[in-house]
This record gives sequence, structure tokens and C-alpha cells, in this order.
Amino acid sequence: MNNQKYIVMTLLGIAFLVAISIRGLALPILAKFEIGDVMIGNIISASSLGAIVLGVVSFLFFNRNKAVVNFTNESWTELRKVFRPGKEETVRSTTVVIGVTLFIAFMLGLYDYVWAEITQVFLFTKT
Repeated sequence: MNNQKYIVMTLLGIAFLVAISIRGLALPILAKFEIGDVMIGNIISASSLGAIVLGVVSFLFFNRNKAVVNFTNESWTELRKVFRPGKEETVRSTTVVIGVTLFIAFMLGLYDYVWAEITQVFLFTKT
């Protein structure tokens, strides 16, 4: 497994997101039930400590789960095969996308204008 450091960093990132999510969910729930966030030793709040503990537990769980590790390894292996275009090709492709977008926007605006005029004539004429 030559992607070991990338796998560990990915799993740490996932565990960090889990911890942030738990902390973010804990505060509104505590506020809804009018429970204060208790400080532990004037250093850290209980919700932060819980988030850290759950983050570490989730990292250890993901790190021991072979399916998660294999999926992450395969993902990094595939990402190494991704071709990244050079500056010249990127500028050319961006120009084409902007040009096509402007053309479609113009055609839709023209189509909208024509049909607005047609419906104005047929639907709102005074007899």
C-alpha cells in the first residue's frame, strides 16, 4: 500500500468532519433543552471534549475497517491517474464554455422575447 500517508490523512479529515459535525449539532440541542455547555476544568467544554472523543473513535474505527481503507486506497490510486490539462488547453476550454453559455443565453432571451410578443398580440388584444 503505497498510499498509506494519504489514507491516514483522508481518514483524519473524515474524523475531523465528524467531530465538527457532532460539536455543531450538540450546541443547538443543548440550547433547545436549555442546558448549558459545561466547562471541564476551565479548559474545554463538554461538547468539545465529546466531539474530540468521537472524532478519535471514528478515526480508529475507519482505520481498522478494511473496506474503508481499501476504498480510500483505490480512490487515491485512481486520483493518481487523473490528467490535468495545461494552461493553454484550460484557457481554450474556458473560452469555449463562456462562448457557448453566452450564445445559449442570447437564444433563450430571444426566444422569450418572441413568445412574449406573440402572446401579447393574441391574448391581450382588445376586441
